[in-house]
Amino acid sequence: MSMDLILKKDDLYALSTIGKNSVYSYFVTNQVVGWLLAMTTLGLQVGILAVFVKASEANLQDDAIDIQFTWKCPRDSDVCEDQGDLTKAGWAIFSVLMIAYLAKDVISGCKLIYHSSKSRHPIRSRIRYFIGGLSLCSITLFAFYISTVYNKAIATSNTEIIVNSVIILFVMELDEWIFSALEASNKKWTEHAADSESCSDSEAEKGDEIEEMKDEIASQKAQIESQQEEITSQQGELEILRSQQEELMLLQDQVARHDDEVEMLREAMKNIQESLAAAAPTASASIPQSPVNESATKNIAESEDTSTSSNTNTENGGTTNEAEGKNAHQKDENAFQMKEQIIGRRR
Repeated sequence: MSMDLILKKDDLYALSTIGKNSVYSYFVTNQVVGWLLAMTTLGLQVGILAVFVKASEANLQDDAIDIQFTWKCPRDSDVCEDQGDLTKAGWAIFSVLMIAYLAKDVISGCKLIYHSSKSRHPIRSRIRYFIGGLSLCSITLFAFYISTVYNKAIATSNTEIIVNSVIILFVMELDEWIFSALEASNKKWTEHAADSESCSDSEAEKGDEIEEMKDEIASQKAQIESQQEEITSQQGELEILRSQQEELMLLQDQVARHDDEVEMLREAMKNIQESLAAAAPTASASIPQSPVNESATKNIAESEDTSTSSNTNTENGGTTNEAEGKNAHQKDENAFQMKEQIIGRRR
């Protein structure tokens, strides 16, 4: 909120505090004529109340005083009697009337004085607020004092104290009656109060609109927060799906690599088989039957026959000596070595 708007609201507050329908409202404005009218009204009220003060003075040489003597002292008696009918109930009624009527002005004046102490106001505005609040408090407390003194001096009954109080309170209405007369004469003279009322109405309407907008904003914020929560939960689900998809892709890559390895092994086995198939006839045709090979073959055959005969003898329950067993084992080893040599030469 800008400072100009704040100061404008402060002016409206001061005007509503001191009273929009009173000439004292000119105290919070810059109108010179209004200030003169407010000071004149204040002087009239003080002058009228001063008449009551003078009438309640105990000056026995002045025939214009209104003092009522309620004590009577007969010549034939040593005891004086109070013939007044004013009781404590009358004073209680007087107190209730004065407090109920004047308390508002005293409180408003004190608020205006406090309002003038705020440092954000310009010095002229602070002076206006202070003078307005002080004037309102002063005339109100002065009226309460005058009413008390005057009733104590002349009131002789409960009805008289009430009537006197109402008359003095009527004097306190002088500022409002003068304002009403000005408004009836020319509304331009009281347009500051009308402007404040229109401004307050427009501000009230704006305040209602602002409250409605705040409610709408709050509901929209709640909707946005719920949507954000849903989006967050959906994002979590998406992250889980993404992680699962990544794991699936890794598994697919592993399977593809295994398939490639299997395919490579198959091709290698096929090539080996083809090379072996192609090399077998050539190796058998190119290797001559050397004496070594013939002897190796012969030895192999003999070893096989020996092992067969030994096995047959064993099955039939025959016995062989230890020397023959060693010779057979040696022959088997020689035959195995010869086989390895032949296979190595073929390769």
